[in-house]
Amino acid sequence: MVDPRMEAAADIARAQAALDQALAELDKLPATDAKSIGLAAHALNNFLMVSGAVVSLLQRTLRDHPNPQVKVWLEGLGHATNLMIHTVSRLISNSTGGELTLKLNDIELPRLVEKACAYYQQAAAQKGLQLTFTASGDIPTIRTDGVVVAAVLDNLLSNAVKYSPSGKGILVRVQGERNGVVCSVQDEGPGLNSQDQARLFHPGTRLGPVPSAGEPSTGYGLALAKQFVETLGGEISCTSAPGKGATFSFWLPPRVPQKAA
Repeated sequence: MVDPRMEAAADIARAQAALDQALAELDKLPATDAKSIGLAAHALNNFLMVSGAVVSLLQRTLRDHPNPQVKVWLEGLGHATNLMIHTVSRLISNSTGGELTLKLNDIELPRLVEKACAYYQQAAAQKGLQLTFTASGDIPTIRTDGVVVAAVLDNLLSNAVKYSPSGKGILVRVQGERNGVVCSVQDEGPGLNSQDQARLFHPGTRLGPVPSAGEPSTGYGLALAKQFVETLGGEISCTSAPGKGATFSFWLPPRVPQKAA
């Protein structure tokens, strides 16, 4: 049987190595170059990966600690890490600087999507929405950029919550398709007419539907989501009809094509 303390020490050593790499990458970033925004987000993501791994490790190792306050502290750290992950996703979504340099890793998309849905559960509940996540079938691990995928998810989930009226549902699905993985976000909002669908992914376009609780909308989110998905070698689409909600789906290949990387 593996000694939990030895396993913990090995995990922390790996986390420290990742942190050292993140620091080295951060030192290379220009201070004022707008193109460095995306790279800075990736470096920040490395920090968050280390923090999240260590917090999860401590939660497992100290789950039977006699002091109940230890559990409270660790849950607080975990929550703060999730908030920072969300902030990094928004940073990428709002970035207008240059071409992204991708950082590829093996990603289990269902796990990533489930975490994104968990973050939006509170926002959905505040509007009286039921947010449901499902994963079905044989879903392969893909090699892609998790931070960029998180930014796409953040945009689609944000829109689903933003445009859905109280009492409706949002269904998020992940399944394998064409050797890759597809994720869909289905809402029960006002839907889109054919004119709006034709302009969906154009930068700065304001569509007919308005946020159900007066939330702000820039008109750039979907254009950026399309850019990010295509940078990853994938595809994004929407099916909708007036009064019948909208389903946004994006497909990602098993790995990012060489020309996109």
